[in-house]
Amino acid sequence: MNFVRFTVALSSVIALFFVADVCAKVQRIETYVGAVQTLEPGDVTRVAIGQDSILGTSVLDNGELLLIPKSPGETQLYVWTRGERKHSYHVSILAEDVHRQIRMLRSIFKSFAHVGFRHEGGFIVAEGKVRPEDKELFETHIKSFPNVMSLVRAEQIEFKDMISMKVQVIEINKKYTKQLGVKWDNSIFGPSIGYVHNFKANGAFAYAREGNPLAELFEGSPPALSLGSASAQSYAGIMTGISSMINLLQEDGYARMLAEPSLSTRSGEMASFQSGGQFPIAVLNQFGQPVIEMQDYGIQLDIEPVTDDDGNIISRVRAEMSSIDFATVVNGVPGILTRNTESVVNLRSGETMVISGLMKAEDSKALSKLPWLGDIPLLGELFTSRNFVEGRSELIILVTPRISGALSELPESLSNQLQELQQLRAEGAITDQLLN
Repeated sequence: MNFVRFTVALSSVIALFFVADVCAKVQRIETYVGAVQTLEPGDVTRVAIGQDSILGTSVLDNGELLLIPKSPGETQLYVWTRGERKHSYHVSILAEDVHRQIRMLRSIFKSFAHVGFRHEGGFIVAEGKVRPEDKELFETHIKSFPNVMSLVRAEQIEFKDMISMKVQVIEINKKYTKQLGVKWDNSIFGPSIGYVHNFKANGAFAYAREGNPLAELFEGSPPALSLGSASAQSYAGIMTGISSMINLLQEDGYARMLAEPSLSTRSGEMASFQSGGQFPIAVLNQFGQPVIEMQDYGIQLDIEPVTDDDGNIISRVRAEMSSIDFATVVNGVPGILTRNTESVVNLRSGETMVISGLMKAEDSKALSKLPWLGDIPLLGELFTSRNFVEGRSELIILVTPRISGALSELPESLSNQLQELQQLRAEGAITDQLLN
């Protein structure tokens, strides 16, 4: 029996310590000047405030405790309820509603898309990145808010390789595409069709690959061998043969060059080209009123190239051809015929990518008849001639990307050698006789 009493007494003591520990935990309260807040700890018997100059309290008839912030600051609040249970609070009083201020700041600085605001220890922290030219403007305006701490930094501009792309958009009669010597796929590389040997190399000089800044020192040299190589190498390319055939078809009227733009973009950025037009369509807005919108049609080409340190180019290419379809009309609005293709390819600088498979079909019928005689039932067919014309064409897109590197981006040793060679050539010390 004594053991049971001891166990019950020990459990009661442990429970009291547990309750005291729970009640002793400090609760945090955050409010601002001009706001009121109530606490419901129980029947309040007495209250103690660390700094009554910044916080006032009042006990309501229902036993709740009303907090009245007076000025910004922090203080401790102790509340005792029935049974001498003690409740501890740490009260932080802000000058104004910080959440409302954050919403206001986000609205004011919404043009700075990469800047965010958060609340930390009574302050509002602005952090993120802005463009270097906008840094001073941002700091000038943010100083108007005394409780805002700015950690915004200017973003660093990263210089990437520039890629220039020569694009040829060609429409060829379908029956002549098979005469180009290749079997078209969605995107293919040209086969190796050349063979070059450096017959004029010696221990000092050799011909340079096209695109190397050193190649300009020796005009007219074959652009197939790398610097310092005297062995035979193959040359990859399909542009010469294809261009010659396309030019011949253009002269005969079986092909036409729709567009030949030159695009440039940074590595990893998108370059776009559109050739076509717009036509108006009537749509209903949110109020049910008809409004006019312009619909694009024609040729759309999007290219997103990325380079690596070895001079390779990985390109994501999307090509689309659309035209107005008057055979499908809804409420007076014609439809759109769309053909598109999308692919990801690997290329080296100067190689050509071919995109094909965008077909176009046009069927027409011509009727010729003699006046009056061709309208006679049954016998009119003897005086009538019908001509059916079927047109099939294919859209072919040739893309040749090249990495555009500035002289300042060359390795220092190669840049110095290039400057020395240019100086020697200007002084007449380098002549074609040295290569014999």
